[in-house]
Amino acid sequence: MTAVPRGREWPTLDAALFAAALVVYSLGVPLGLARVEAARQVAAGLALDTSTEPATYALLAMRLAGFLPLGDQPLRANLASALLGAFVAVLFGRLCVQVLVLLRPAANARQDARDFLQEPIAASAAALAGALSLSTFELGTTAGSAAATLLLLALGLLVGLALLRDCASAAAGWALAAVAGLSAGVDAVAGPLLWPLLVGLGIWALRKGARWPLLAPLCFVAAWGGSALAAVACSATPARLGSLFSGLGRLDAHAGAGLWATAVELGDEVGVVGALLALIGMVVLGARAALLAAWLLLTLLSAVMFAHPAASVGPARAALPVASAVGFVFASAGLLHVAGRLGRARMAATVALAVMLVLTPAMDGGRARWLRHAALPTHLLDHALDRAELRSVVDPGTGEMDGLFRLARAMGLRPDLVIGK
Repeated sequence: MTAVPRGREWPTLDAALFAAALVVYSLGVPLGLARVEAARQVAAGLALDTSTEPATYALLAMRLAGFLPLGDQPLRANLASALLGAFVAVLFGRLCVQVLVLLRPAANARQDARDFLQEPIAASAAALAGALSLSTFELGTTAGSAAATLLLLALGLLVGLALLRDCASAAAGWALAAVAGLSAGVDAVAGPLLWPLLVGLGIWALRKGARWPLLAPLCFVAAWGGSALAAVACSATPARLGSLFSGLGRLDAHAGAGLWATAVELGDEVGVVGALLALIGMVVLGARAALLAAWLLLTLLSAVMFAHPAASVGPARAALPVASAVGFVFASAGLLHVAGRLGRARMAATVALAVMLVLTPAMDGGRARWLRHAALPTHLLDHALDRAELRSVVDPGTGEMDGLFRLARAMGLRPDLVIGK
């Protein structure tokens, strides 16, 4: 028996995933104002105004990217969203690796490090498939709010998995409380999805004799205070305790046909191959790690209840990438299980299934996501500004034009304009 090295599994996977995701996003995502619907959040990012776009962390990332000596302000804002999306791919790839490690045979079984080469392939395929799903591609890398939601959730899931393996880890418990606190009141999706995880693991750890849950509320409050200060600094509006629970009302907002439409949309985004592998992965994880499978399934179902494909922006739309990303975590386990059943052909089967898993969500939307129409928004904005008189009150008429006028004011092109209701 050859000892499998301990420590961080497949350490080069993170850098490879980040580079691959960033290259794909940079080639496909319009680095600049090439989509009219993105103008509103780009303007909010430039002005740090969360009153119109309540996505504090995404807007802060856009504002920081504004100091880069690269292109114009819209290009830098979209680049910040692409960077957030690449980090999300890295975190979900690492989460898939940690889940697949739990499916390894017992330590006393005959094994070699080369026997686990399928793990990074399956994890990379699942992470890239989630990054290329249509909702993540459009929202997570153009608007940024969905990428920030996924980033917070992936951090929480990674820390929660560490706690699941060692409930006495004080550092992991406090980190989970901090991540849940950072998302509370700022992110209407990630916060409510992480709170049941924090409470459940805290109660379990207390019953096991751990003491970190006693200080977890302090970490939660401190992190929530920091996020509240960031939101106040962005919007100049007073913080409210009720904002902690602002996202809970969305859980039952879309019932009946809305849930069915969300499930259909999720199936389209995951694809046939991804859906079949995810179902197999649920069964495999349920048999090998029932608690982990139940936790991931609860997160998936909660995200589906939040999401609604009819919503063009906001948390209802941002929850769909969350559901697809968790679904691909299950798919990575299913891929590994199916390939492992093929004996000597398992490596070839792993590569073939990984390619299909990545390409299926990438085909959703076809060539439309790669086409650029940069001239249209610029032409609309220039034409509207030329017709607007000095110090006038303008009525945008549509949501798209409202975003364009806000962008012009945020960029300092026409600070004299007053945007009417």
